[in-house]
Order: sequence, then structure tokens, then C-alpha cells
Amino acid sequence: MWFSLKAKMHKSIPERSQDARLGFACCALLTLVGSLSAWVGSAEAGTFKAGLANIDISTRLQLPMGGYGTFFLKTPRLNGAGIHDPLYAGALVVESSLGEVAALVSVDAVGLSGAQVSRIEAKVREIVDPKIHLIVAATHTHHSPDTLGLWGSLPRSGRNSRYSEQLETAIIQAVRDAYAIRTEAKVTQKTGRHANDSTNSASPEDIQDQFVSLSFHAENDGRLLGTLTQWAAHPTILGMENNALSADFIGAFRESMYRTEPATHLYFNGAIGKVYPLIPGAHDADLIDDLFPNGDRDIDVKDSYQRVSTVGHRLAEAVRNAPLKSLKFLQEPMMGICHVPVLFPVDNSLFKLASNLRVVETRIKNKHIRSRISSLTLGDISFVSIPGEAFPKLFSKLSADRLAGRQPIWLGMGQDWLGYFVDEADYQNPKLKYWTDLSVHKDASKILLDGIGNALAAKECAEWTDEEE
Repeated sequence: MWFSLKAKMHKSIPERSQDARLGFACCALLTLVGSLSAWVGSAEAGTFKAGLANIDISTRLQLPMGGYGTFFLKTPRLNGAGIHDPLYAGALVVESSLGEVAALVSVDAVGLSGAQVSRIEAKVREIVDPKIHLIVAATHTHHSPDTLGLWGSLPRSGRNSRYSEQLETAIIQAVRDAYAIRTEAKVTQKTGRHANDSTNSASPEDIQDQFVSLSFHAENDGRLLGTLTQWAAHPTILGMENNALSADFIGAFRESMYRTEPATHLYFNGAIGKVYPLIPGAHDADLIDDLFPNGDRDIDVKDSYQRVSTVGHRLAEAVRNAPLKSLKFLQEPMMGICHVPVLFPVDNSLFKLASNLRVVETRIKNKHIRSRISSLTLGDISFVSIPGEAFPKLFSKLSADRLAGRQPIWLGMGQDWLGYFVDEADYQNPKLKYWTDLSVHKDASKILLDGIGNALAAKECAEWTDEEE
């Protein structure tokens, strides 16, 4: 079942989250109507608005699943075991006191192409608000339909046009819903660490276990509008044998958060190059029951659904128990938005083959792929997109002056997916061959960091147009 802009809305799974949003929408609408004259006029300094919404993007179509293995001459893995837990497209819409509007979108997909993000952005500006800016990021779950095209069987793409259109419609609707219920808000922040498999690394540069979580509360009555959490780990607890749709530990994280605080909970992945979750053993005394007891299950999967639920629940517990951190979020009413175009050279034969065969939407022109780095700055926080899977080590190379005194929140698989970004010094390391084989070029990491530095400094910002369309 799908919600479209012309059809009656199908309730997402779990249905209660849709009902809660409708209630929030009514309250927000009354608030907006009651203060319409003040809202249209000059806003009070520091006034900040937020709205959050989720749309179910699960499908019963039999489609190739993305994430495991390569696309070269193989039989696609199909989502033939049903839906274990729902996939979502979730949106946070924020508006400054000066009327600047932006949306952060999290999608339970293996990745999205820059061309698809551009189509979504254009449609959102047409339907929702002509001045809105978007950053769209995939959670990178390996148990979702192949949205990139890399996991079909050559010469066919694994990308399904019907599902792609439905996905785009759902993302647009999530932004539309969040925009419609935005209301004056206040924000609190929690930060902490939660162990993943990088935690015990011998090199501090490889450790990526920090998380940040923002909670958005209605200014008038303090009710929770929703949360945004960013942590870094591949959603691969369920293995290749699983053919049931799932957001992996991310779905369990959101469900655990919801059971404690009924609201919209968004998750964004970060720098996940060679970063995976710690998977509890089969006899772990603290394993919890599957958080989705009514979901479909692949008969080939044994106790992994319990492990997925346990990892997601433990992350939610870490977030709930983390201390509050001071936040300058509302002291600066202006919002900074910057899109920096970047050109990545390509010497990877797999990328070239996929482009030439049109297996993927990403096109190589003049031996380069055009993409972008986007940043959204709110007070002392900057959300920054990464168009792929970056190794944590790269960000140790960002000096304090390039961070401009801000706290970065990395949005992995943001605005595009161009494989792995590996430190140039490690590019010839034979132990990293799998990751370098899925990197466009050895110089890609330097270009990425330069683009991030410019985005944070608001240099070389440009209105984005997709020349590949």
C-alpha cells in the first residue's frame, strides 16, 4: 500500500505513529491559526519552528535487494520473505525566524543517486515551498530494495522504476507533512558514545562511536515533536540470507524510542567506512525478544531478529540515558545553507561499466562524476552531507579552523552515493582492497574534505542544478 499525493493516506506501520502525527497536526494547525498575524509579520528574534513526519516506504513488490555482494554476473537477492519491519522516509523541516526553510530527510535505502535527490528537491520546491532546501540521506540498510541499480544482474539494473517513483512520492509527502505541522519549537541535545566494532581499534583515528541526539519540543506546551539521532554503523546485523525487508538495527532503535516516547524518531548514519555494529552472541544473557513480533520472517534466519532488536534497543537506551549538553541552537535565528558542487575523477572500472551500461543513474562525463556537498548550519551545529561511505580517519584531518568552531553532524550517504572514501595514504593497502575497489578514485577523499571545508565556511556555494538529467 502506498500513499501518493492524489490518494488517501495509508497508515504507516505501526499505525499508531500516523495517528499521533494527525493529533500533532491538529494542535499545530490551531497554534498557527491563532498566531497567524504574528507569523506573517516580523518574527521575534530567536523564534524557531520545527516539524517531523514519517511515511512508510515498504513494498510487497518482488525486487532485487541492495547492499550485499557486487552487481557483476549474479542472481539478484529478492525481498521475497515479506516485511519484517517497515522501511521509512522521515523528514525534519526547520524554519528560522527570518523565514529560511530547510528539510533533513532520512530514507531507509541502501543509497540514492544525486539525480534522484535532485528530482525530489525540484518537486518539493514545486509542491511544498519554492525556497526550501533539502539534504536527503540514506540509512544504508542492506535489507531494502536496490535503489541504486548495482545489485541486479548484468546487463540489467537492479533499480525498479515503479518503486523509485513511489519512493520519491513518499519522500515528498514526508517533507510536506512535516512542513504542514511545523510549530514554534525548542531544542535539547544529548551526546555520548555507544560501542560499535571500531571502538576497540588500536588507532584512535579509526574510532567512530560517538552519537548525537536532538529532541524537538513544542514551545507552547513542551510536548515532544520528535528526535533526530546520528550514530555510525553499517545496518548489516541481518546477513545475506535474510530476504525480508528490514531497516536492521535502525528499525529496532526507532521502535524502542517510540515505546518510551511516542513521536517521530529519525536516524541518520555517519562515517561508516569499515564501521559495523557489535553483534551480541546467541547466548547473550541480555538478548531481548524481537521488537516486531508480528513482522514477516525469512525461514533461513535463526536468532538474528533478536540480535537486531537488542542492538537497536541498546542504542536507544544509550541515547535516553545520555546527559544533556548546552546548545546555542536558538541564540542565532539565522540559518546557513550551502551547496558546494564537486567533481570527482573516476578511474574505477566497475563505476565506468555501470555508467556505460546505464545500470545506475550516475553518469561519468569527461572522466568525472559531478556531485555536491551540502551543509545546514543551525546555531553552533552544522549538518554536513557525505556522498558515500567515508572512513572515520578522514575527519581527523579537518582542522579546527575548517570546522569554523561548529559541531559537525555527518550525514553519510547524503545527497548521493559514490562508494567509499578511503584516506589517500591507505589507498594501496592490500587489506583495504574491498573498500578501495568500491572507491571512485584515490584522490576522492581529498576532494571530499575540500568540499566539506568550503561548505562549512560557506565558500563556493551555488544553487544546485543536476546537469545529468
